[in-house]
Amino acid sequence: MRRQFESPTMLDVEAPLRSEALQEVATSLCATFRERSRVTDEAGEMPVASLRELFERGLLHVTIGRSLGGRSSNLLSDDPATFPQLLRLVARGCSGTAHCLAVHNHSIWMLEALGTPEQVERLLKPLAHRARLASGTASEPGRRAQNVFSTKARRVEGGFVLNGVKNYATNQPLADVSIIMASIDGIDDPLQNYIMLLVDPRDPAIRADDDWYRPTGMRTARSPLLRIDDLFVPDADVLGEPGDYPRQRWQGRVHLGFAANYLGTAEGMFDWFLAYTNERGDGRNAVLQLRTGEMRVALDAAVALFQAAIATWPSKPLAEAELISMSAKKFAAQTALEIAHKIIQACGSSAMFMASPLSRMVRDLQTHVPHAGHDRTAQIVGQAALGESFDSTLQR
Repeated sequence: MRRQFESPTMLDVEAPLRSEALQEVATSLCATFRERSRVTDEAGEMPVASLRELFERGLLHVTIGRSLGGRSSNLLSDDPATFPQLLRLVARGCSGTAHCLAVHNHSIWMLEALGTPEQVERLLKPLAHRARLASGTASEPGRRAQNVFSTKARRVEGGFVLNGVKNYATNQPLADVSIIMASIDGIDDPLQNYIMLLVDPRDPAIRADDDWYRPTGMRTARSPLLRIDDLFVPDADVLGEPGDYPRQRWQGRVHLGFAANYLGTAEGMFDWFLAYTNERGDGRNAVLQLRTGEMRVALDAAVALFQAAIATWPSKPLAEAELISMSAKKFAAQTALEIAHKIIQACGSSAMFMASPLSRMVRDLQTHVPHAGHDRTAQIVGQAALGESFDSTLQR
């Protein structure tokens, strides 16, 4: 007897979530985001309508405190699940939207945690009451080490003068505040020279080249190249103390954001595949059943590792939580790419036409996965397993 089940990729999300609004995302907004992404992907535009809808449902600024309009959910809070699970759910509909959401929430999390009361009042509070974003930009062309920058902040009276080139400035077109990472000129030690500067993205000293961003996937996650020439940043706009970012291991907190995006995108592809296959009446094909089972098993394993990683943050030392998050990130990426390959082979070339959601999801994966340097991730996990020295905050 043939039975009709609810989508199996929905079953594992419910228990860890505290917000009823997230269930609305799971049941209705993901389909809406997927349909919208067809238009925004083709046009290469930011997902403004989807971000506004998240804001209206109280789901845009989730990592900051409730007193600021957030949901107090981040990996170091008593609710470590809502944020990564939300990213996962949004990625089922649109990976680019989920990445915009991730970069924004990591940035405002840092601003709340490291900012002075005056910075929170002046910058974060107004942002938290708008459907606008924050941007955090460390990447730059030709960068060879994670905590070393060619972008330099030169100390002058009353602040710093900033010069350099940054790329992959995600959210810049919709940002009210940008966190620019740089090295203090004349100091060599990254634990002393790594500085974060709060800047107005509309300052004329910052020239944003949005035309530079021409990827095949993740086209909605607009990430311009920035040329910064003699930008004066007053001391009042320095975020935290020099070296806070590497010392407090902030980079280690982004691993699960990537894992959530890859996993959600894989689940979105699988849900699409089930609907596509059933619509064509191919469900009785034995080979297709085998491939479907293989994908379901791989997803179950990826979900279990992802859930375990979330649970580790409140209960284990930071390095352990970072390592299992790296494992979850690596395995989710591997699983997503394998599922994409299986679905393409099962559905045929017409499923990859530009108008197909599958085409966009595959292109998003192929663009987004290399961004996180998964060979380096696996090497670091291996270093730890072998008892060698390792740094589990490294992204590349």
